[in-house]
Amino acid sequence: MRMSANTEVVASVVAYSFCSGSLVLVNKLCLHYLPYPSIVVTIQLWAALLFIQLGNAYNLLEVDPIIMRFVKPYLMYTVAFSLGVYCNMRSLSLSNVETVIVFRALAPLLVSIFDAVFLGREWPSLRSWGALSIIALGALGYAMTDEQFQSQGLQAYFWP
Repeated sequence: MRMSANTEVVASVVAYSFCSGSLVLVNKLCLHYLPYPSIVVTIQLWAALLFIQLGNAYNLLEVDPIIMRFVKPYLMYTVAFSLGVYCNMRSLSLSNVETVIVFRALAPLLVSIFDAVFLGREWPSLRSWGALSIIALGALGYAMTDEQFQSQGLQAYFWP
């Protein structure tokens, strides 16, 4: 049975949201029992590497060999990705799940601005600006009702 394009998009968004939300909850639980974000991230990255290598060893996955001339251009991306994952875990260890989800929801706003400024890409359309504004207003509404924000102000959203 083939899904229509719209159904496929909706199913993809729902599946992504479920996986992303579940991962945040699992990570928060892991950090509750092992309160060291760098160790939790390292274990997760090693588990992913092991999964890939085992899949390759049992011919379940086709894995290309590592060739340094292809690896070098992606090293900066890999470092940035790892830093992003660490920051997410550090934030999750210091605040509640809702706060992390709200701040992650703001990422498209920053990405769309940085894409236009630094990569010369097209600025978001008026419709996109409307959607991004709704996300920003939702984040502002969350911050204004967040107990930590009410007691600590903007400092509640920065690492000590």
